[in-house]
Amino acid sequence: MRKIFSVLTAIILSTTLTVARAQEPANPESATPEVATTIDPEVLWQRGNRLYTAGDYNGAVATYDSIVKCGVESAALYYNIAGAYFKAGKSGKAILNYHRSLRLDPANDDAAYNLAYAESFTKDRIEEVPRSAVSRWFARAARIMSESCWAAVSLVALAVLLSAILFYQLSARRKVRKGGFVVALVAVVVLAVSITFGASARHQIMVDNEAIVLSSAAVVKASPDRTSKELFILHEGTKVEVLSEFGEWSEIRIADGNEGWIRTTSIEKI
Repeated sequence: MRKIFSVLTAIILSTTLTVARAQEPANPESATPEVATTIDPEVLWQRGNRLYTAGDYNGAVATYDSIVKCGVESAALYYNIAGAYFKAGKSGKAILNYHRSLRLDPANDDAAYNLAYAESFTKDRIEEVPRSAVSRWFARAARIMSESCWAAVSLVALAVLLSAILFYQLSARRKVRKGGFVVALVAVVVLAVSITFGASARHQIMVDNEAIVLSSAAVVKASPDRTSKELFILHEGTKVEVLSEFGEWSEIRIADGNEGWIRTTSIEKI
């Protein structure tokens, strides 16, 4: 039995690097020292909030965008940008930034609610391709916490597991060893679940093939050619999956599985 625990210890230790990587920021080159010395994001944040409160939503958007240009991003920042855009009557940009906020903090119920509310104003009503119950459950479970929270749970579970293994191997008392064995099994399950959900959350952050239609009406063509057959029309706020790009065109797929080509300038990636 001790040999089994020794092998298990080696396997768990090998996951430490994976867990540590999950805590790395999505964009390690985000902040630039030169900008940080001339523009204080906190000052811009407070200014943007004041403009929003005063009803100057376009000014608030411009100020919040200046923070993004500084290389700083956060779920709260994109949430405020989305709210300002929605107040300014730009639902497409609002939906885009609510999605960006939820990528960084999938457990933000306010962002999820506001996103659904903003999407209720879109013209397109597209039925999604049905997914299995297991797939839907997994997606919801992975959104319970952010990537960093799942990573923290993984580290705690790893520490508990290693401690339980030490108790099992070093203690001479039967009850202590038995308790260490049970705790180790529970920690293995928690570690496996947290790593899996953390990887899923990280994938949602890193994925770059989803976009939002920003044009009031965008024609989807059968091929990347302005003279090709028109398939259907998409409106502002509709979410699409970008399959490929060719020149000024992007091949996209919508929720019901239909595909076509749209001008790249009509969409913006999340």
